[in-house]
Amino acid sequence: MSQRFAIYLVPPARSALWDRGCRWLGRDPETGGVYAPLPVPGFAADEIRALTQMPRDYGFHGTLKAPFRLAQGVDEGELLEKVGRLVRSLPLVTMPDLQVGRLSDFLALRPTGAGAAVGELAAQFVTGLDSLRAPIESADRAHRLSSGLSARQQELLKRWGYPYVLEEFRFHMTLSRRLDPMQAERLRPWIEEWFAPALAAPPEPVDIGVFMQPAAGSEFTLHRRYRMTA
Repeated sequence: MSQRFAIYLVPPARSALWDRGCRWLGRDPETGGVYAPLPVPGFAADEIRALTQMPRDYGFHGTLKAPFRLAQGVDEGELLEKVGRLVRSLPLVTMPDLQVGRLSDFLALRPTGAGAAVGELAAQFVTGLDSLRAPIESADRAHRLSSGLSARQQELLKRWGYPYVLEEFRFHMTLSRRLDPMQAERLRPWIEEWFAPALAAPPEPVDIGVFMQPAAGSEFTLHRRYRMTA
């Protein structure tokens, strides 16, 4: 089965952060809306389209449980029902204060503090939904192992199908592909200005999104959105 699902943290649908994130990446994964590249001084439209291609394919989000295939005998309905029950059982989490920063060679929105509440939320989805996940495919495992994982990250990959979970989790909302340092420093001030109004707004409760990728290489869509409640 080539279909994959992912559990992502997303801003509320009518929030400024959701709007600005989708417009920057050029696509709304929930409505299917497509936006022209934003006019960034010093960058051609095709350059902006290219450097946002990777995060655009996934949709604007912060990962809680990375993309996975369903285990044999598990269907979409069972996944959605279990996600719904888990959301209803968890305490409300608000979006942490965010800032534009570097994560490896990417530009991303990152918490200004530890973001412990989001880390705990991610751990609940990683562990609580693991029985629904098919084992990681050998090609995916080999690709991950070739990227220079630490011994602990290799353990997490083997147990949970992804190396950056639990204490290795670092919340972020990806804004670009890998950039060279000069590109990143040219682009960063403009992105900071673009997101400034949204990041200055009072923090809102986050939503939980079940994203679906119908086939390998296709875009992820926001298949079901869940509101967290107190």
